[in-house]
Amino acid sequence: AVVSTQSTGTRIYSKLDYKEKVLQERGMMEVRATVTIRKEAKNWQFTIFLDKPVVWRHFWNCKLISHNEYNTIWTFGPMPWTTHVRPGQKIQLGFNGNFENDGERPQTVTKSFVEFEK
Repeated sequence: AVVSTQSTGTRIYSKLDYKEKVLQERGMMEVRATVTIRKEAKNWQFTIFLDKPVVWRHFWNCKLISHNEYNTIWTFGPMPWTTHVRPGQKIQLGFNGNFENDGERPQTVTKSFVEFEK
């Protein structure tokens, strides 16, 4: 079952620089995201939507909130030191994961970084 991770409050969208690297022969995927905060907020969520299963083994500056049973939708939230964010602040997020090397490369379908005022 998919677990809802939606927070209440006003949503604010910040600038997101996103880079992914796929090492096909090793079945590995790396993602690096730099978020430039637009407006002060007390909470945030980062969600990655993939076109095939990836199991994120290591991630930093965030914690896992949920993932779907197919390992294609992953939602992360803040660590204690990144919960309260301010305008102009940059947050660096990183993810290393594995996928089945069946000849198809995983790709990010979309991603979302959403801040919440409450």
